[in-house]
Amino acid sequence: MIADLVVRGGTVVTPEAMWRGGVAVRDGRIVAIDRDDALPQARETFDAAGLHVLPGVIDTHVHLRDPGVLEREDWLTGTRAAAAGGLTTILEMPIANPPVNAAAILRERATVVGPRSLVDFALYAGASHDNLEEIAAMAEAGAIAFKTFRTDPVPGRAAEFVGISCPDAGQMLEVMGRTARTGLLHVVHAEDQQILNVTISHARATGRRDGRAHALSRPPVAETCSVSQCIALAAATGARLQIAHVSAPEAAQLVGAAKERGLPVTAETCPHYLMLTEDTLETWGPYAKCNPPLRPREMQDRLWEAVAKGYIDVIGTDHSPFLVSEKGPVDGDIWDAPPGIPGLEEFLPLMLTATRQGRLALPALVRLVCENPARLFGLWPRKGGLSVGADGDLTVVDLAAEYIHDHTRLYTKARDSALCYDGLRMRGRPVLTVVRGQIVMRRGDVLGEPGWGRWVRPA
Repeated sequence: MIADLVVRGGTVVTPEAMWRGGVAVRDGRIVAIDRDDALPQARETFDAAGLHVLPGVIDTHVHLRDPGVLEREDWLTGTRAAAAGGLTTILEMPIANPPVNAAAILRERATVVGPRSLVDFALYAGASHDNLEEIAAMAEAGAIAFKTFRTDPVPGRAAEFVGISCPDAGQMLEVMGRTARTGLLHVVHAEDQQILNVTISHARATGRRDGRAHALSRPPVAETCSVSQCIALAAATGARLQIAHVSAPEAAQLVGAAKERGLPVTAETCPHYLMLTEDTLETWGPYAKCNPPLRPREMQDRLWEAVAKGYIDVIGTDHSPFLVSEKGPVDGDIWDAPPGIPGLEEFLPLMLTATRQGRLALPALVRLVCENPARLFGLWPRKGGLSVGADGDLTVVDLAAEYIHDHTRLYTKARDSALCYDGLRMRGRPVLTVVRGQIVMRRGDVLGEPGWGRWVRPA
């Protein structure tokens, strides 16, 4: 047998072990995982000596704004950035123009973005009281999961949140009853709108306009109250619940307690909550603004403890691109800036940096960004692991690489607003991204062709 691609000479990493060897891919599928001397010949060989070979990394939480405000990001630039960052599959959120709140829109979006995708992709569908009758049809059409905001739509962007926003608990009970019948994961942005109405009002009344005022306006209690309610609704309906972008360790503890009760409740956090703190809001202001906000160092340390205890199941970027003209000056009015931090290219380097710091073992990272995402979203065993017959998705990383983050070198269209990591020393980077046997990034150069990426749907 002649393989199409063999990656040899590296250290293969799975959630269970690390060992010397390599991987062979033919016709888009893995055909061998073995010692170097047992691997077949290939038309193309990549020497991974001194490097680590991971399953293809999956990003569970991406906003590419396409179709929509293409000046912020488009599908081509976004998936190019994903390839540069070592990501082989992205799961795209439903906020778009139009928002993904109907089966026809879901199918149309896949048709529009597919020819421009460099990596594989899946599409979330929105779920709210606005589109109850579309929920089953969207699952049938191939939605990877459902997404609901427990907050009001962002002011000025109400049209993007139709079918996605549901702050009312009674209505959310009905929504989760419908999503439960599909068997798909229901991912929730958990902040309590009634609490936010009070805390934001109080924060603004102080007259403060600095970055830390944003953290003051969205305290952890808004997150934990919403998480608690969502867990109760999931228990009542049988829905498979995932809490998106957990920032408060108390919220993670609630998820851990739900797991102990046997409930199908899981949690996602993001690199910025694990690697940045509230101090970053003071330095970068609007460019570090996200919802929920960055938290103090003490809370970050306890969030890492939640990761170690298994309360956190996946890590996703929540890549949210905006224009510099929308974010404004670094010392500008925090209330005027939209919330969101770009992060496709920083994701893996940040997590590799965490492994170098002793925060996370490399096999545990593979579980969080490869295997668990694939299992939870119905892509396993085709994605997320190294096994014969699985898609030939590989991410090869160099743990010895060290460099200072410089936003001007990014592929994302949002590079000029990707400031909050500048000056941070990264320790580790992806050097090869392989999607179904095709090299789409080699040593920082994106080589993939638009249209190679495919729409993937849950099994």
